[in-house]
Amino acid sequence: MLRFLAPLVLTLALLGAAPASAGLSPKLYTGQTKLGVQTSSRSDGGSCTVEPGLLTDLILHCDDSTGRARVKYLFTLPKKAGSVTAQVSFLGAHRGAVVSTKRVSDTLFRVVVMQDSAGGADILSATIEYYVG
Repeated sequence: MLRFLAPLVLTLALLGAAPASAGLSPKLYTGQTKLGVQTSSRSDGGSCTVEPGLLTDLILHCDDSTGRARVKYLFTLPKKAGSVTAQVSFLGAHRGAVVSTKRVSDTLFRVVVMQDSAGGADILSATIEYYVG
């Protein structure tokens, strides 16, 4: 009888203790979104402009390539955030718009949208996503 009971007790003990002893905790997948007009900075010049749209969007427009329109979104990250992915949502075509992203520090992430050629971009939002835990 002991021969059958011992493996069962050992198995139950290991199953109950595995998550605690291994230090496993679930990771949370989360993110942040900023509306188009929620920029940390904006600049324009030459034939280019940065203007609010109808609601919460932001419009970058250049008549030609003699200027630049640039907007920046800064996100504060939790201290234990993993790798970050970013996405900018545009309304319709966004010919000539260039998006760049950079993790500036452990707790700061930057998304920049720039227009420096003829065309325009209507920015609805900028979003980042990451794992925490």
